[in-house]
Amino acid sequence: MNPVVTVFRKEMREMLRDKRVRSAMFIGPIFSVALMFILFGLIFSSFSKATKTTVHAIVRKHDAATDAFIKGLEKGGMTVKELPSVDAATEQIKKGEVRLALDFGDGMETSLGSNQPFKLPAYFDPSEQKAQIALSVIEKSMSAMNEVIVGKIFEEKQIDKAMLKPLSVERKEVKVGDTNTNEFLVQLLPYLIVIWAFYGAMSSASDMVAGEKERQTLETLLISPVARRQVALGKLFALATASFLATASSIATIFVFYSLKLDFLKPLFEKGLGLNFTGVLVILVALVPTTMFFASALIAISSYARNTREAQTYLAQGSILVMLPAMFSQIIGFTDFAQSRTVYAIPILNAANVIRNALIGKYDAVGIAMTVGIGAVLALIAMAWSVRLFNRETILNRI
Repeated sequence: MNPVVTVFRKEMREMLRDKRVRSAMFIGPIFSVALMFILFGLIFSSFSKATKTTVHAIVRKHDAATDAFIKGLEKGGMTVKELPSVDAATEQIKKGEVRLALDFGDGMETSLGSNQPFKLPAYFDPSEQKAQIALSVIEKSMSAMNEVIVGKIFEEKQIDKAMLKPLSVERKEVKVGDTNTNEFLVQLLPYLIVIWAFYGAMSSASDMVAGEKERQTLETLLISPVARRQVALGKLFALATASFLATASSIATIFVFYSLKLDFLKPLFEKGLGLNFTGVLVILVALVPTTMFFASALIAISSYARNTREAQTYLAQGSILVMLPAMFSQIIGFTDFAQSRTVYAIPILNAANVIRNALIGKYDAVGIAMTVGIGAVLALIAMAWSVRLFNRETILNRI
């Protein structure tokens, strides 16, 4: 059997025996993505429910306009309950029993009939976010009602109703890409996928070489009839596999939650997941050189360190260099930089940007080629560095 394969199998067997490594390869990615979907799914669901909350009304005199407005709110999903007075409303708001109270006074028609604008006092706690969301819905309803009233006035005076909005924007959407992924997912998922490609390998990197130095098992491995280069490559491929399995677990979790069709996740998947076969393939192609680069760099760092503690210090510092471009990928869509080919020349950020574009159905062949090419070059450089460190006698230094 090829010595590289033998070392690879040995390292994989040892990694899979370690609960910490298994956690980073499978449990961590699955848990973090699952938590993200559950948390933000509940937030989006709560936001939707807030627009259909219970509001209270103070009506001293019912008239047609007031009743029509209240029925409009109920038709939109809100529950309207009446209160006897403003004092009762403010008292219950202070107790947290009422979110929003509308004072219709003597009715809308009293003011409108005397050609006076009607102002609807809305009592609420400004720190209550759901009350503010409900208030924004009511303001939109009021705006729509204003258009109806002014439209009738224009009709009586024989003025074109189009002059209700003398200035407006007519949207003409030009669809780019073949998906409609939720913008929130487009911002967050590339970050999670790239981060777990790194942390999936980082969990066992410090132990793979520096740990063997401390346990004094590295000498036995190096004096075996196997070239040091083959030992280094076997460890490297095992670490790259761990990295790839971790990021694959996060991608698989995305599909699982999409297939569950849970009610509270509907706002997140309202326009679909946005990942088709081509998108998944592009993501995997971009991640292969990225995971190889991560694995090669981590093996080199572990080889350079004299002990596990020193390796963990270097790895923690190196993780910042991975997190910064990965985090920038969350906001790159708000900048002009996302449209520049320069982004594909920046390691890690280029992979995150390819994932982002795959989610929205945009495939830039040149950008993908640049990402794969730069990732492959960096992986080869880091691989050569790690092999060189293995060939030096200082590899055994523990002090």
